[in-house]
Amino acid sequence: MKRFFYFRKWQMPLIIVFFIFGYLLAAQYETNTALNNSLASQSLADLGTLVVDLNDKKDSTQEELLQAQKDLAAIQEKTSLGLSLSATMENQIKTLKLLTGAQATEGPGITVNITGDSNLMYYDLIDLVNELFATGAESVAINDTRIKTNTVISEAQNAQQEMVITLDGKELLSPIIIKAIGDGATLEKGLTYPGGIINNLNIFYQVYPVIKIEPFIKIPAAVQPDFQFVKSYKDTSTTT
Repeated sequence: MKRFFYFRKWQMPLIIVFFIFGYLLAAQYETNTALNNSLASQSLADLGTLVVDLNDKKDSTQEELLQAQKDLAAIQEKTSLGLSLSATMENQIKTLKLLTGAQATEGPGITVNITGDSNLMYYDLIDLVNELFATGAESVAINDTRIKTNTVISEAQNAQQEMVITLDGKELLSPIIIKAIGDGATLEKGLTYPGGIINNLNIFYQVYPVIKIEPFIKIPAAVQPDFQFVKSYKDTSTTT
């Protein structure tokens, strides 16, 4: 009796897997052999050229990396410089606005109150304002009129033929209240130190200003000039 050979169900997939695995091993062997034969078939000159080319590419890549790092550093430096210039310009604009009184200001400071019955002269008022600025006041106002670089404090006769203190040509009414923004303690000390302006006003002229340190003061913007005749000019000419 002849015996027939047949596969079990689980044997056929296993045979297929072994067949594929063997085929892959053979293909990998042939690829490695071809690569080795290719390198072996190269002459020393060709291999040397290949090494030189690889080294050149490496050097070129390193140079590009160094240049990129330099460009990045330059960009960062320019950005830092731009931010620095921007901050400087902002500070200059702020300083100019304070000097010209172009915008209202607020902050801590002091008030100096001088009653109407005091024997205050206009030059005493000038000395008070100058002393405040010299002591560190950032902005000063007299009776809510902002003091600018071109403010004029003087005297003139009023309608009753009396000499009165004037501020930019207008009579300064009593009480005279000076507001100054800055460090309150420093500003007060700048006015009240022995032999200072307040001490002299007390002793020689019987003028007794009342100084008070304030945690918060508002000083309005200066009144801007009204340009009635100045107009913007636009060049409408054309060039050929």
